[in-house]
Amino acid sequence: MPSLRISRALLLPLLALSLSAPLAAQEDATAAIAAGDAAWARRAEGRQGDRAVPGPINEAVAAYERAVKEQPDRLEGAWKLLRALHYKGDFAAPAKEGRQQAFARGKEVAEAGIDRLARKAGGRAKLDAMTPAQAAQALSGIPEAKPVFLWAGVHWGLWGDVFGRLAAARQGVGDRVRRYSEVLIALDERYEDAAGHRILGRLHTLAPKVPFVTGWVDRDKAVSELVRAVALGPDNLDNHLFLAEALLEHQPAKAAEARGILRRLLARQPSPELAVEQARTLVNAKALLAKHPG
Repeated sequence: MPSLRISRALLLPLLALSLSAPLAAQEDATAAIAAGDAAWARRAEGRQGDRAVPGPINEAVAAYERAVKEQPDRLEGAWKLLRALHYKGDFAAPAKEGRQQAFARGKEVAEAGIDRLARKAGGRAKLDAMTPAQAAQALSGIPEAKPVFLWAGVHWGLWGDVFGRLAAARQGVGDRVRRYSEVLIALDERYEDAAGHRILGRLHTLAPKVPFVTGWVDRDKAVSELVRAVALGPDNLDNHLFLAEALLEHQPAKAAEARGILRRLLARQPSPELAVEQARTLVNAKALLAKHPG
């Protein structure tokens, strides 16, 4: 049967091609992530104080974007892209428009990442209906869940900052940030120097308390969450800065304690690994102490 032999002859190369395509995508994504990691390691090159030059971080963002395109279900590329976009928006974007672009893209990547995580828990609607503890249990076997929820909370919060309160209220930014930080705490409250407590404490410090919208905002909880963050992540400078700011803003009777925190913070030197990030923290600490000299 010649026709059958021809069909098999055509089928075998097509089958081999279909099997090799996922492997090629995996290899391309792996190479892109490696390139992104190399650029990320150079992100502080050429910095000027707490400002980064855009070249290295733009390289990192482009590489991680390639990784996400090649393998969208590989969440390592997604969370590293989120981390790079945050750095670009906060430390290298020259203007408000650049920050908006970075955090808007971050919001998209974050939601796509959580959608992919949700497939492991029966879908997004089911995951969203769970308590934070239940969601953490459902995602406990996925190591990428922690960084995805961390950076999702960060990008939603910063998106709300750069697009304004009205846009933030319409998008439910406060509820998103609260949810993602609470899930992160349930996954691992120590992760990234108690990032879940840090984000949640910052949210309760800054979010406006609007009836029927953000009535859950609790200024005392802001302080307690940041106290917990400092206890679990004492080497994280932002934990100390945010605690001092929460005390000054919402517990003025503890202003002397807050100023002591800031003075001790300003005696520290930025670590080489976090040169730009910690330089920014110290700039903000100096400004806050000048605003509340005592």
